[in-house]
Amino acid sequence: MEELKLEKELRERRNQERASRHGDTFVPSSRFDELPDEFDPTGRLPGSFDDGDPQTTNLYVGNLSPKVDENFLLRTFGRFGPIASVKIMWPRTEEERKRQRHCGFVAFMNRAEGQAAKDEMQGVVVYDYELKIGWGKSVALPSQALPAPPPGHMAIRNKE
Repeated sequence: MEELKLEKELRERRNQERASRHGDTFVPSSRFDELPDEFDPTGRLPGSFDDGDPQTTNLYVGNLSPKVDENFLLRTFGRFGPIASVKIMWPRTEEERKRQRHCGFVAFMNRAEGQAAKDEMQGVVVYDYELKIGWGKSVALPSQALPAPPPGHMAIRNKE
């Protein structure tokens, strides 16, 4: 119990120091505030980040606007090839909602199409949010891909 109290005090002190440096008002931290915003390619972060599998087809899509939904991701990434699954990690708490950004995962049916999407979509700005793309943990692939959006219905056609 004492360890938990000490950790909480240290976290609050760090947040107060951060707020005073930036002139912000104090906002209690959450476990998400302590994770880096950028994808860790070494795969050492907890959760659904890259586990080192060189065959994974699952892309981590970070720094998503709250306006983006699964359908938007399907239409945006669908031009690169068949997609196995799309998932947005919707906020579950008020703290997560205050972050004003989400992350998600787009799993392709094969690695080459995922690599093309990763290369092309890295840094693309969507609703004023710059996408951060990396590999996620491998997921089981279904026997059939999700239905592709009709031609002409892609959300983003290219980087421009």
